Amino acid sequence: MLMNPLFVDTSLNNRLGQEVRLGVCHSQYQGRDYVFVAAPTQQASSFVGKNAEPFAFQLREKFALDARRLELVEVREVDGATHLLRWRFEWVGNSPLSARSEEINSPGLRATLLQLIDPAQVVAATA
Repeated sequence: MLMNPLFVDTSLNNRLGQEVRLGVCHSQYQGRDYVFVAAPTQQASSFVGKNAEPFAFQLREKFALDARRLELVEVREVDGATHLLRWRFEWVGNSPLSARSEEINSPGLRATLLQLIDPAQVVAATA
């Protein structure tokens, strides 16, 4: 599920200025801009966490988003289960600071977000 056709292979710079690749999917829903990111499977689970601020800055610039409407959601596949982690920032102007994440456990919100990135999976799960 991680790299379905809605995810675009995108080049970003990590915190050290090195080029890295992420799967990125941008979707608008109820006045929010959801940017879903999926790290390549060979990366450590902390890959996005260690680079959350530079990734958020670059993605906000790439999609020309308002920081107040941006929701950065990491999609992780662990033992065949999909985990969604919402990354929150304190924005100072256009700079994201103090990144922290929380897993999205609300069944309603999870279903809504999964439908944005993989409508077929949600339909299959409800059938």
